[in-house]
Amino acid sequence: MKAPPRPLLPHRPARQGWFARSRACGAFLFEALVAILVFSIGAAGLFALLGTALRESGNAHWRSEAFNVAATTLSQMATEDPVTLGDRYDARTSGPGFRRLLASAVRLPGVTASTNAPLVSIGPGPSGGSRRVAVTVFWQSQTDSSPRRQSVTGAVSQP
Repeated sequence: MKAPPRPLLPHRPARQGWFARSRACGAFLFEALVAILVFSIGAAGLFALLGTALRESGNAHWRSEAFNVAATTLSQMATEDPVTLGDRYDARTSGPGFRRLLASAVRLPGVTASTNAPLVSIGPGPSGGSRRVAVTVFWQSQTDSSPRRQSVTGAVSQP
């Protein structure tokens, strides 16, 4: 035999009034706060990435400037007599070539005549009439703990 059907419970109408509305508004507020939190974390990451990109872009700019100063000096040395290079680019006697190099290098941050001045190293070259030359340029931004450097090396022979 079949079991008698269960009596149906009377239908309850949905809650109405201020309690039901405040509960729905609370859920919406919570969702909005979560969305703001997710957006804030993404924006903070984006700003950190932009800051790093700007800093590295500045470093690349100064590295390029330092290379240009060193390469220009080496090019000028290639047009001069290799025998007199030591006198012209000596930092102690402040030869005319070194003064020109220093005037170009002071455009870089943290470079003065006494701080982070460029170095020129001149030694014997592969042949008798040539010289091996290394030009090193330094710079130091305010956030760097130690100076950065860029070197260019080449052999200078009789023009």
